[in-house]
Amino acid sequence: MSSNPFVADAAVPARLARHSDADKARLVTEATALIHDGIMAASDAQALVASHGIDSVADLMLLLIEFAKNFAQPPISHFLVGAIGLEAESGDLVFGGNVEFPGTHLGTTLHGEGFVATRAFNRGTRLTVIAIGEAHPCAHCRQYLSEFAGGPALLLIDPLGHSLPLSALYPWPFDPGYLGEAGAMAGAVNWPALHGTTGSVPPALLAAGKRSHTPYSRCPGAVMLALADGAVITGSAIESVAFNPSMSPLQSAIVDLLARGYRYGDITGAVLGYVVDGAVDYRASTTELLATIAPGVTLTVVDWTH
Repeated sequence: MSSNPFVADAAVPARLARHSDADKARLVTEATALIHDGIMAASDAQALVASHGIDSVADLMLLLIEFAKNFAQPPISHFLVGAIGLEAESGDLVFGGNVEFPGTHLGTTLHGEGFVATRAFNRGTRLTVIAIGEAHPCAHCRQYLSEFAGGPALLLIDPLGHSLPLSALYPWPFDPGYLGEAGAMAGAVNWPALHGTTGSVPPALLAAGKRSHTPYSRCPGAVMLALADGAVITGSAIESVAFNPSMSPLQSAIVDLLARGYRYGDITGAVLGYVVDGAVDYRASTTELLATIAPGVTLTVVDWTH
C-alpha cells in the first residue's frame, strides 16, 4: 500500500467519537427522511447539526459517509465508496457513490468523487468540499476534479482528520489552462447557438447539450432518458483536458438517474444528441452502455450543429 505524507488532525475523529452508535443510527434515520433526489437542503443540514450537537456541517458530512455508501452500486468489486459534496451556491449536500457496469469495459465506471462532482455540474452548481472515507482520491479522480473551474481550492475531508485542498493532492496538475481553457463552469451555457440539423430537438436534450463542457473536441453532446413514470433525465458531456478521464453524456445521465432514486429498469427510451460528423462519436459507446443497463431500449440519435 502507498504511504501517506499528510498529517491528520486527531481532534476530528475525537469529535466524531463523541457520538455513540445509537446517536449515529438516529442521525441516519432522520437524514434519510430529509434527502430527496440525493440532495439534503442546507436548512435541513443546519437543523441536524443543531439538534444532534454536531460541531459543523463538515462533521455532519463525515458522520454520514457510511450512509452515503447506499448510493454506491459496485457489483464487480463490491468495494463501496460513499461521497458527499457541499455546494458553494446553496449549501446543499450532494450524495453519491461509485457505480460499476458488468458486461462492459471498466472505463465506464463512475467514481464516488466524480459522481457528486457531475451531479453538481448537472444542477448548475459547483462543490467546495467533498467528504469521503479517506481524502485519497485516485489519480483518475484528481484529474477529473481538476477540470472544474476553481478545482485546486476544492477541499477533500475524511473522518481520519485530513482536510486537504486538491492543490495539495495534485500539486502540479495538467489542467485546462494548458490548452487555453478556464475549466468547467457551473451553470454556463457553453453552446448557445446549438440547434438540430433537421427537424426539432427535444427541449430538455437541447438544454443539456448547450451546457455540455466540450471545449477540446468542440462537439457538444447530451443524452435524454425517458422513464416509465413520464419523467425525463438528461446528462451533458464533460470533457477532461487529458481527454481520458472524460464523462460521456450517458454516464452523466446515469448519475442523475441513480441520484433521483430511479433504476435502469425505469428507462423506456433514450435520445442521444451530438455532432454526427464531429471529432467525437458518442453513438457506439452510448449504444454499448445502454444495451448493458437497459437491454431492449432503443437509442434515437439527433444530429446537431453549433
